[in-house]
Amino acid sequence: MRLKMVVASLGFGSLLMACGGMEGEGVAQDDGASLATTEQGLCDGYAKGARRCSVKCTSTSTWVILNDSVPEGGCQAKADSVCGRPAYGACWSF
Repeated sequence: MRLKMVVASLGFGSLLMACGGMEGEGVAQDDGASLATTEQGLCDGYAKGARRCSVKCTSTSTWVILNDSVPEGGCQAKADSVCGRPAYGACWSF
């Protein structure tokens, strides 16, 4: 009986490791907040006078600055359109 419990525990532990295990409370991050702090040199904000929409399609891609006219509030929609899927990041820059 004890051998069955050990084997079952090892199997369950292996399954948890393969699937990433349980998330802790502080693991989840809001991408908008992380972009605002980590990309501060690029993302200035529409309210501060920035008028070009900057787009990052994936976390490993480079930022692309769009020079075409994008209306206020339309940067995320334009970024999604350029990427062909929900963009990793979109913000207003100079």
